[in-house]
Amino acid sequence: MKKLTYVKDLLIMFAASVISAIALHCFVGPAHYAPSGIDGISMMTQELTGINMGYVSLMINIPLLIVAWFFISRKYVVYTTIFTVMTSGMLVVMENYFPELIYQTENNLWISVFTSGIIMGARTAMMMKIGGSSGGVDIIASVIQKQRPYLNIETLITAACYIIIGASFFVYGNIESVIMSVVQMLIFNLSMNSMMKSTRNAVEVKIITSEPEQFKKDILEDLKHGGTAIKCTGMYTDDEKTMIVTLINIRQMNDLIKISRKYPDSFIYFSEASGVWGNFRWHKHDPV
Repeated sequence: MKKLTYVKDLLIMFAASVISAIALHCFVGPAHYAPSGIDGISMMTQELTGINMGYVSLMINIPLLIVAWFFISRKYVVYTTIFTVMTSGMLVVMENYFPELIYQTENNLWISVFTSGIIMGARTAMMMKIGGSSGGVDIIASVIQKQRPYLNIETLITAACYIIIGASFFVYGNIESVIMSVVQMLIFNLSMNSMMKSTRNAVEVKIITSEPEQFKKDILEDLKHGGTAIKCTGMYTDDEKTMIVTLINIRQMNDLIKISRKYPDSFIYFSEASGVWGNFRWHKHDPV
């Protein structure tokens, strides 16, 4: 089973590397702007010196990974190293053997910005989901977070990214490149967060009721979901009641409201669950 997991993870790393190299070589490079993080530093170095950003990325990431080896998960470091090496290799290969494989930005620069942002956000989410990262700033963030778990690392990383983006003005010489970098980073974050969220749309429901047994039976038999019953006391009345906490599919919300009409003294509030992991269904063979 472990071997299959490693094979699957390796395929995900390869896919993430491919789309990362495509985004950087085909969309970002021809548009002449710098993405955030180490990718931005590598792209600006390539713009100034002509050294392929794949080499620059390796030179920056390898020392960071060596430091990370002593502080954070070995799996994280190994996966990030594999991704970094594969991406850098693909960037070198693309420049030497497929230099014409680029998006013609004369048509619309913003297509490059949006496309690269979506792709690079997806590659970062893919790596994070298997326990790795896309390198660079993520490595620094992971090391700092390990040593200072209560530090608001996201604010520091965001500030560092904006500093890198601001520096790109002095490389490309125009404000448009800076604006493109900012927009690309926003799209990147939206894409990454979207992929990191669970694909299972669920609603967390909390039901305050004095008839928990009947309500429980309706939820189990009609909605086919389980739940957790918690004894509670009203602050105003001091009445003993039960709070039922359950997760249901978003399309079942109307059915739950219909059920609640049978219990006029019940109170329900609900919110969207940002992610669901594991089984939250009740099977007909399970005891009620």
